[in-house]
Order: sequence, then structure tokens, then C-alpha cells
Amino acid sequence: MATLTERLAEFSASLRFDFLPQEVISQARRCLADTSGALLAGSRLSLTGQAGRGFAERLEERGEAVIAGSPLRRSAMTAALVNGMASHALELDDGSKHATYHPGASIVPACLALGEAEGVSGKRLIEAIVAGYEVSLRIGTAINPGHYLRGFHPTGTVATFGTAAAAAKILGLSADVTVNALGLAGSLASGINQYEIDGSISKHLHSGNAAKNGILSAMLARDGMTGPSEILEGRLGFFHCFTEKADLSVVDGGLGTDWHLLRIYFKPFCSCRYVHYAIEATQKDLEQHRFLPEEIESITVRTHRNAKQGSDIPDYRTPLHARLSIQYGIASIIVRGRAGLREYEEEAVADPRVRRVADLVRIEVDDEIQRLYPNPRSMIVEIRGRKGEGASTRIDHAKGDPENPLSDEELFEKFRDITEDVIPRKRADEILSAAMAIDAREEIGSFAKLLHI
Repeated sequence: MATLTERLAEFSASLRFDFLPQEVISQARRCLADTSGALLAGSRLSLTGQAGRGFAERLEERGEAVIAGSPLRRSAMTAALVNGMASHALELDDGSKHATYHPGASIVPACLALGEAEGVSGKRLIEAIVAGYEVSLRIGTAINPGHYLRGFHPTGTVATFGTAAAAAKILGLSADVTVNALGLAGSLASGINQYEIDGSISKHLHSGNAAKNGILSAMLARDGMTGPSEILEGRLGFFHCFTEKADLSVVDGGLGTDWHLLRIYFKPFCSCRYVHYAIEATQKDLEQHRFLPEEIESITVRTHRNAKQGSDIPDYRTPLHARLSIQYGIASIIVRGRAGLREYEEEAVADPRVRRVADLVRIEVDDEIQRLYPNPRSMIVEIRGRKGEGASTRIDHAKGDPENPLSDEELFEKFRDITEDVIPRKRADEILSAAMAIDAREEIGSFAKLLHI
């Protein structure tokens, strides 16, 4: 009987653009466009982007691939590392409520870097993106939420399998060799959530490291390195080591017909996804009653365990901390009416007016919401005024969820908004047009060059 890894490898190796459903192709284009915007913004507007660019500048390597937001070219692995870090740096990247994971921040940079170095076509790029998302989202769904609740960051762990599958697709590896690539990826999967405690930006290294390690795994497998064929379900495999319980049926159930890629979300706000639910609920509370900050007695949030663990951060200390903090997101909306990129800069995060409102927020796990997790992944925000007035809103599907989707035009407006301080509007529109027609290109290097500055 074939192992789970062998089934995933066979699926990935045999996947062909011409047999993909149109809705899957369209979603892959959207992932490319959305991640390209997050990458450009992160490359220039974050400390992580600056650090990654500085790291790349110190290296003397063959110029195989673009370092986005710069004039630099470096090896495919270095470009994947640096661009993967930047893609996750501003919390703008896509994600999955089922896999508790941000696939685009690692898979798209890995595909672009290796695809440019290998001179692949746009169709092959789409194949690689789809393979990477499908493989990793299934693995992530099988082991979460337990994997996340143990302290692992799936954007560093689960992602490595996705980038390995994508890199194997770009390199044209057979199913047998792809098994080895995935087996090697399991030994390189890493990422823990300790950054949630002090707000350090090690979080962003996880997506970049996964992008680099996926390429490394595929290249080593191509050259004869072997990896365990039971890397997932084996007695000492990934599932045994990284979670207490895994649903093995999710890994290959409906493979090639039930597309997990279609169930991801896209973010309208530059913060942790859990914060989006809080922001939307607060906005609707304020439509019911226009609370002034000084009129508020208490703010109660009722939600699921994942949100409580990852985003109950009353003592936010850094911009990253604030991006993860439900308290900060709610307070920024109440005090300023906004929670965009400028509201997460250092000076804005230090605003004492926001801090005073954030101190009023208390977060509780709601048993009924927890029973329904992960879909819907609900949140209730209840605001009580000093004179007894109140408002309460429940959000089951935040904007950007597949049940409440961002349209193509809304996705494009997000891209233009987050890149307006990085590239001219004309360039932004050129990138969007190119991404949404990427499969018409004989080579993707010309697209990658559009990310140069």
C-alpha cells in the first residue's frame, strides 16, 4: 500500500495545467498577485525587509533570481529566503483557517525564485503553486489545531512540505524523487511561536526558511539524497513528533477533486487573521452606537482557543506584537477608525490613547464557538458604556474568507494601496495584469523583473 507521502508525490508529479479546473487556475493567479503585493510592501516597509536585503547584499552569489524591492539578484535559495521573509513581514499574506497556516508567503517566493532560475513557463509556475498549496494545506489541516496549540508555527513547519512539492514540480522531478524531496523536507520543518511573547520578528524568518528549505530538499533529492517515504505517518514521523492527533484521511481524501486551495482566505487588513474578526465586529458595534473612548466601561471578546492563545496580547510592545494583538486592533478602530499600515508603525503603536482603550479589552474562550471551530472561526465583541449602553456583534466569516470573499477588484485595490509608497501606480497595474495572465508567458523571468526596484 502506498504511503501518504507517495500519494502526495504522485499527485504533484502528475499534475498538469491543462487538466486543472478553471477556478483553481484563477485562484492560483490571485495568490500570485496578492503575495506579490505583500512581498513588495514588506520588502521596503518593514524591518524584516531591510534585514533580508542587507543579508543578501553581503553575499557574492550567481544572480539567478530577483530580490524584490531592490536591484539585487542572488541564488534561487537566497532569493526565496529573503522574499519569503518579506512576504510575511506585514501580516498581509493569505492563509487557511483549516490548516492554521499562511501558504503564499513561502510557496510563491520559492516558485518565483526557482522558476526564474530554471526558466520555466507561466503554466509550470501555476502547476507548482497549486501543487505546493494542495500538499501543504492537506498536511496542515490534518494536524491542526493541535499542532499550533503546542506552540509550533505552521508557516515554518507545514510550509516546508509545500515548498518542497512546488520546487519538485518546477524541477520536473518524478514521483519517486518527489517522495525523497518531501521526506527531506520533514527533517527541515521548523518554527515555534515564542515570538508571540516578546514581539520579536523571528516569525518572519519561518516563511523565508521554509521557502529556502523546500528548494534545498528538491535539489538534494534530484541529486540522489533520500528521505523517509513515511515522513508523515511513520512511527517517528512528522505527525508523531509534532502533534498529539492527526486526521490521516484529510491528507489524501479527494486528492485532485476536492481543492483545498479554494478554501483559503485573503486579508484586507495588515494584522493577524484573528484580529480581522475583532476589527470587523468592532466596526459593526460602532455602527450600532458611536462610543467615544472615554465613554467605554468594558470590552469583552468571546472566541476560540487559537485566537486566545495567539492574539490575547494586552501588553503589546512592538509593531509585530500590535499586529498580533486583538486588544490593539479593537482600540485602534475605536480611537482612530482605522487599522491600516500607518496604524502599525512604531509611533502609532506607542499612542497612549490607544493603550487606554486596549486595557479595557478582556478575551474569553466561548464553549459554543470552540465546538464549531475551525469553520466558522467566530468571534463576538461586546462593548459596554459607562451609562449602561451596549453593542454586541458576532462575526462568523470575516471579509476575505471564501464564504465572504474579496472580489478580484477588491484584491487589486488592496495591492495598489499597500504598494503606493513602494512603486508607481502604473507599475502596480502592470504587475497585476501580468499576474492574472501569467500562464500566457513562455518564461516567468520577465514577471519577476517587475518586482525589481
